Amino acid sequence: MHVPDTVDPDAIGSDAIDLAPLEIDSAADVDDRPTCRFLTFGCKINQYDTQALRESILELGYRELVGEQAADLVIVNACTVTDRAGEKGVNAVRRLQERGLAGRVLVTGCLSPEDRDACRKLGVEFVVGNEEKDQIPALVEGAELRSVGPRVSDRRRSRSIFDLKTSRFARRTRAFIKVHDGCDDFCSYCIIPFVRGKSKSRGIDEVMAEARRLAENGFRELVITGIHLRRYGADLGLEGGVMMLMRALRSVPGIERVRLSSIGIKVFTDEFLEFIASDDAYCEFFHIPLQSGSATVLERMRREYTSESFLESVAQIRSVLPRAVITTDLMVGFPGETDDEFRESLETCAAARFAFLHIFPYSVRTGTKAAALPSRVPGTVKVERVARARELERTLRENESRRWQSQRVRVLVERVRDGWANGLCREGHQVFFDVSSLPNRDELRHLELDVVITGAATEGRQRTTGPVRLEGELTDAQ
Repeated sequence: MHVPDTVDPDAIGSDAIDLAPLEIDSAADVDDRPTCRFLTFGCKINQYDTQALRESILELGYRELVGEQAADLVIVNACTVTDRAGEKGVNAVRRLQERGLAGRVLVTGCLSPEDRDACRKLGVEFVVGNEEKDQIPALVEGAELRSVGPRVSDRRRSRSIFDLKTSRFARRTRAFIKVHDGCDDFCSYCIIPFVRGKSKSRGIDEVMAEARRLAENGFRELVITGIHLRRYGADLGLEGGVMMLMRALRSVPGIERVRLSSIGIKVFTDEFLEFIASDDAYCEFFHIPLQSGSATVLERMRREYTSESFLESVAQIRSVLPRAVITTDLMVGFPGETDDEFRESLETCAAARFAFLHIFPYSVRTGTKAAALPSRVPGTVKVERVARARELERTLRENESRRWQSQRVRVLVERVRDGWANGLCREGHQVFFDVSSLPNRDELRHLELDVVITGAATEGRQRTTGPVRLEGELTDAQ
């Protein structure tokens, strides 16, 4: 369970991600093309899918609008990881209609039966599941929705979602590339296997074709993303699928950095770690979902590891890759979580020395096994525990900032503003540095520069939660 990297609080839908449009035509009064806009909720997978849909819709002759403008077509890519998340997509549609900002509305993404019913009651023209997303451009053009298969199992196994393709991500120097969808694990709190179907992998040839398009459009870093990335290739009969894929992507001309999105702890075998260490193009940043540091809570969650085995794997990562940055998700207040179990969870996080924690209180998702578990943790208790977890997070982030003092990193420049540049280093931290003295500073974007870290980002650039932000100075070798 994840939240997106970037959330626009002023978007029409609360927590909707307003991805940078590929084109914005402000001369609406002299352009008779039909208009469209996109609202995205949830994870990087949804962000990728929206980008692919955006490119397909613009190819049909639409132009994209942002802000408070009425559009002929609005596509809402929804998330339903919790009951509240599902309601956000529905509420966004309602607000669009109340403000007269939408003509035709299409809702897609992770949709529970309740979400679908609510959208239909609002008069949404199309309600399209993940397994049917590839049909959206044809639906917009007037085609009818085709059945993926006569049985539920056909939809659960369908690979048609991979028919969506991207070629660029506006205003980014990194590009997501989706290689996996679905999940077979059925963790007790998670609805994803029900709304995204069975674990399925995208063929390497398709991935490589997309990677080449992205490289040709100037992207130097690829972020491999998927619902259960560790499982990549298993359904295709591939051994060591993630390593095979990373090695292949590294061979694409122009690709200089390959990064993994969230990935399960069991991928970190000795062979995998030695593989990562073999080439500094493989970014040593790993977001490894823990969810809870209590062995008993993990058992109720039906996770595939114990807190002890998780810590053993983290220790092995650090022994082979001492510069590695490791982050995690921490769920607070899972049904039945006792004070002792919560304390164990914090102790595990402290022992793992995570760079930062994505902390969130447990929220019910109807249809999961956890929704029926007894001993719900009161809301006031969850609030108090989240606050305690944030105290630990602040300490962890401070320790992480100190760890990088005087270290040299390679930063891929994403933005240059007011004499300062910033971007991600290979280890995943956002780094800011002064470029005001450089005559060519407006040409730095997409370049990778050597920076020596001087400390944590100063006030105004720092965040109280989330990824660590650092400041540094360009090396004399530039």
